Amino acid sequence: MLILESILDGIRDIKDHFGRTMLQLVGIILGAGSIVATFSLSVAGKEESMRFYRMSGGIQKIFISNKPTGKVTLDAKALASNGLTYADAIAVRRHAKETDLVSPVANSDMSVRYGTIEKPRSVMGITPAYSPMNDFRAERGRFLTDGDLTTAARVVVLGTDRAREFFGSQNPVGKTLIINGSGYQVVGVMEEKYFSFDGGKRNALRWMNRQIYIPITTYVSRRGESLSQGKISFMQARMRDVKKHEEAVQELEGILQREHGVRDFEVRSRIANLKRNEANNKMYDMTFMICGIISLLVGGIVVMNIQLASFNERVREVGTRKAVGASAAQIFFQFLSESVLVSIFGGFLGLFVGKLFVEGISMLIESPAIITPGTIINALVFAAGTGFIFGMYPAVRASRLDPIEALRAE
Repeated sequence: MLILESILDGIRDIKDHFGRTMLQLVGIILGAGSIVATFSLSVAGKEESMRFYRMSGGIQKIFISNKPTGKVTLDAKALASNGLTYADAIAVRRHAKETDLVSPVANSDMSVRYGTIEKPRSVMGITPAYSPMNDFRAERGRFLTDGDLTTAARVVVLGTDRAREFFGSQNPVGKTLIINGSGYQVVGVMEEKYFSFDGGKRNALRWMNRQIYIPITTYVSRRGESLSQGKISFMQARMRDVKKHEEAVQELEGILQREHGVRDFEVRSRIANLKRNEANNKMYDMTFMICGIISLLVGGIVVMNIQLASFNERVREVGTRKAVGASAAQIFFQFLSESVLVSIFGGFLGLFVGKLFVEGISMLIESPAIITPGTIINALVFAAGTGFIFGMYPAVRASRLDPIEALRAE
């Protein structure tokens, strides 16, 4: 009952001095709004990254690429290494226990022709594992199969942009596409991939729609290389358990080190990239959050000063209440509840201001923002905490007031 009565007294005092209350609210509103904007943009960025990863194969992907050693003196085995080869992919598939898929990719520009249209275009030599590895499937016809790989079949699968470029509105499946002077039967057209970080202005996955896919065995043999030594551009692997991502990376590095004798490759996991990005983003999150907290602190100081001014105006009132039986605890909770209520009210108004901040910043940086229940709770907790901390001193002073001295005050 004591706290309830104090809250009701605080509400009455807020209504009686509304102009003074509005001055107290300004800093709290801006601080809470800044916190809402900070958390909303941070959460949205993480959610967008995770959604992009999900659409392009998930966070369990590992990338293996060629890398110059930078060494001057190398041993014989190291000198014999020519970078990543198809044999490396076979070795990884055979010996890696922490990965369940391996997808080698060879890529180069080739002359592509259909009818009167002839253009140099990127052609990728891949395996059937490329489809589940990248969550990328054929919309018409089929994808490459193990049979295509084994026989080095002259078949091709097109991305949607390439299908439109060479065949227009025709169905390409079953038709023959000329690649570097040889005929390849079109067996499938992939689904269209789309993801945008900037509200639809740029498709971050458009490169997948622009590809032309043939079996990697066909790619290597048509280039005149032996299958075991056929060079590849890069390789992707998929780990079995994301919790063991470090073990998976170390295992791949160990296998390739044995094959090459030199570290002329680089192994990177998406999880490691995600953690690095989170570490970098924390710096920006902390910077914006500190700005919001500083604004709340300024608002808290204003609340404290106005509460002290209010106390000085109401010395005789407080003295009279104590003289007729009000306890120190009642006086304390009356002043403290007024401060906390003002801060919570400012926090609620700050949510709307924060929403305006979020919408404005989202338009400027062309990136979405998400206001979550957690963001709302954080803003209100920070606001209420500010009122509680800065309302303590005026409340303590009021509760310790000597009623005799108070009644003598003018």
